[in-house]
Amino acid sequence: MSTLSAEEKYRNFIPEESRDYLEKLFAGFKNPVTIEVYTAEGGHREYNEFTLNICRAFNVMGDKIELREYAVDSEMGKKRNIITTPTVLISPDKYDIRFLGAPAGEEGRALVEALNLASKGIDNISEHTQEILDPLEEDRQIKIFASPTCPYCPGQAINAFKAAVARPDKISAWNISTLDNENMAREYNVGSVPHTDINNKVTFTGLEPEEKFMLQLLFLKPLEEVIEEQRAMKTVKTDDKDYEDIDLVIIGGGPAGMSAGIYAKRSGMSCTILEKQGVGGQVALTPKVENYPGFTQIQGFELVDILGAHAREYTDIHQFAEVSDVKYGKRIEIVTEDKTYRAKGVMLATGVNVRMLGVPGEDKFYGHGVSYCATCDGNFYKGGKAVVVGGGNTALTDALHLKHLGIETTIVHRRDQFRAEKVLQDSVEREGINIIWNSQVTEIIGDDQVESARILNKDGTETVLDTDVVFVAIGHTANTQLAEKLGCELRPDGFIKVDPTQRTSVERVYAAGDVTGGVRQIITATGQGAAAALAAFDDFTRLFDDNKDTTKNIW
Repeated sequence: MSTLSAEEKYRNFIPEESRDYLEKLFAGFKNPVTIEVYTAEGGHREYNEFTLNICRAFNVMGDKIELREYAVDSEMGKKRNIITTPTVLISPDKYDIRFLGAPAGEEGRALVEALNLASKGIDNISEHTQEILDPLEEDRQIKIFASPTCPYCPGQAINAFKAAVARPDKISAWNISTLDNENMAREYNVGSVPHTDINNKVTFTGLEPEEKFMLQLLFLKPLEEVIEEQRAMKTVKTDDKDYEDIDLVIIGGGPAGMSAGIYAKRSGMSCTILEKQGVGGQVALTPKVENYPGFTQIQGFELVDILGAHAREYTDIHQFAEVSDVKYGKRIEIVTEDKTYRAKGVMLATGVNVRMLGVPGEDKFYGHGVSYCATCDGNFYKGGKAVVVGGGNTALTDALHLKHLGIETTIVHRRDQFRAEKVLQDSVEREGINIIWNSQVTEIIGDDQVESARILNKDGTETVLDTDVVFVAIGHTANTQLAEKLGCELRPDGFIKVDPTQRTSVERVYAAGDVTGGVRQIITATGQGAAAALAAFDDFTRLFDDNKDTTKNIW
C-alpha cells in the first residue's frame, strides 16, 4: 500500500476543482512571492494547522511561492510585530499585507488575490488608483474585519491590498478574521462585516467600489463629507455655467450603462456616462459571477474592471457625478454639480437599492443588530436569537442558514403564505423554524445593540419579540426619481415601464438594466443597454437634422 508524499498530501489539501485554476494562476506570477506563517503551540490549534496546510499547499503548487514558518515568539515574530496566531504575511520585505487568523472559506479567496497582487506589483494597480493615492503623505493602517462566510469581505480586503501595493511606503493592510479574533472584533465594535477601520479614526461597513475606497483612504473621512466640503469651498456659479451639447447622456455606470456607451459611440453618437458612485453597480458588489457567458466563474469586481476598460475605450465615464435635476424639452437638460448637459436624449440605468423596512431603530442599529446579509453576519449571533423579515427566496435561505448555525430563528412575514420556491418552504417546515404570519416589524428596540423587535399583527395587536439581530430580506426598490421627474410611466411594481426596444413612455428617454425590473441579470442588462443605444440612434436620425444642429418639428 503506497503512502502519499508530503508534497502530494499538501497539494491534495486543496479541493480538486480549485487545483487547476490555482496552478495556472501561480504559473503566471511575474515575481516571486514570500509567505511567512506565524503559529504557536496550544491555543488556536485547529486554526494554526489549517493555516499551515493551506500555505504549504500553495508553496508546492507554485514555483514562485516561497514559504517560511516561524513561531510567534521567535525573533522574527518580534521583528514583524506579530500580535496573534495564526498570522500570515505576504512578501513582508516589500509590503505590510497580513492575515490575522486562519484564511478559511471566503477569506481564502482574499489570500489568493493577495499573492497575485504581490507578485504582479504596481503593474496590477490601475492608473486611477495610483493617481488618487499619489498625494498621500501620512501613514494609513487599514484593518478589514472579515468572516469566512462573508462573500463580500474579499472584495473589501482586495481594495486594501491594492492600496498597500500602490503605496507600500505609507499603507498597511490587515485582514482580520472575526472567527478567531473575537476579542479584537469586540474592541473595534464590529457587528457586521466587512468592517473597515482606518487609523482607528474612521470606520465603514460593507463592500465599496475601489475608487470610493481609495478616496476615503486618502481623505480619512467618508466620501460624502469630502464632496460636501468641496462644494462648500466652491464659489457661487454665475449664468456662465458650463454647458455641453451632446447626443446621449447615460445615467448609471453599471453593465447596462457601459454597454449603452459602447453601442452609442459605435453608432456615431456623442455620449457620456454619469455615475454617482463607482462603476459596476450591483455587479461590483457581487462576490462571484458564474452565469455570464465567457466566464465560468469570475469575481464581480474583476468583471467590472473588464467592462469598464472596454467602455472607456469608447466614451468618458464620470464617476461621482450625481445628477441633481433633469428638464425635458427640445434638448433634455441633465444637471450635475459641475456641468449641465443639453442632450438629444437620455438613458436611465439607475439600478436598484436594497429595500429597507423604514422603521425606527433600523438606521441606528445597522451593523449592531440590523443586517441585510445573513451569510456575512450570522456567525456573530451563534447561540442567540434572530428575526428574519421577508417571504421570498432570500429570506427563507437566510433563515435556514441561521438555523444551521444554531441560532433560534423566527421569520416575520406580512402575508399568509411565502413567495419563495416550494423546496425552500418545505425545508423551513422540516427544520421547524418559527413563523409569524400576517405581521410586520414596526420598531427595532435596544440600547447599544438590538434587544427586541416590535411586531404589529393583522388583528391590530402588538407583540415585542426578544432578539439579538434583525435580518431584512424584503427585496429591492428601483431608483426612479429621475424617471418620475421626466414623466416616465412606471409599472405597478414601481419599476420603469419600457417597450421591447427600451423606449419609455416619454420620447427620447430610454431605460435599461435593473431599474426596468423583469429578469435582473448582468447579461440582460448589457443586452438592454445595447438595445437602448440603438433605439436612440434610430430616433435621433429621424428627429434631428445634425447639419443645422436644430431639432425637427417633433411635436
